Amino acid sequence: MLQAEVGSAKITNEHSYPQRGRLMRDFTLLSTDGKAMSLYDYRGRANLVVVFAGDVGRSMRTDFLAELVSRYTEIRKHDAEVLLVAACSREQAAEIQHEIKPPFPVLVDEDMQIHQSVGALVQTGASAIYLTDRFLEVFAAWRTSEGNNIPSIPEILSWLDFVSSQCPECTQSEWPTDE
Repeated sequence: MLQAEVGSAKITNEHSYPQRGRLMRDFTLLSTDGKAMSLYDYRGRANLVVVFAGDVGRSMRTDFLAELVSRYTEIRKHDAEVLLVAACSREQAAEIQHEIKPPFPVLVDEDMQIHQSVGALVQTGASAIYLTDRFLEVFAAWRTSEGNNIPSIPEILSWLDFVSSQCPECTQSEWPTDE
C-alpha cells in the first residue's frame, strides 16, 4: 500500500483522468536514451511535474519548454523533478531533446496510450500537465483538452511551495542541529 493510500488517497481509476486528491497511475516508458523509466521510480523521492506534450510544436518548444528548462534549478530547489512525455517516435523525441536540451528526462509515448489515459489528446494537439507530491498524489492538473491554459512557471513554482507546506516533515529542518 502506498503512503498516500494510507492517508485515504485513491488511485485514479482506468476510466478517468488523474485529478486532484487522487494518485496518478503508474506507467513505464522508454527515455530517449532507451532506459525504461516509471513514475514509481520517483515515489518517495521527489515531487513531480509531468508534462504530457501532446503537441510539441514550435510554440510549446520555444515558450513553455524553453522556460521550463531555463528555470529547472528553481524547480529542483522544491525537491521536484520534471518528466517530459512526448507523443512521437523515439527519433523525433531525440530531436526535441537535442533542440531544447532539457536537464530532465524525455520519455517517449510512441503508441500514445499514456497520453490518451491522462487527457492529452494527441489528435487535437492537446497537452496535459500534472503536479504531484512525492507519493504521486495529484495536487494540480491542467488539460488543454478541457480548456485549461498551460500554467506559467511561476504558477508551477507556487504549487510546489504549497505541496511542500503540506508535508513539512519532507523538507529540511529549520532547527539548528548540534554537530
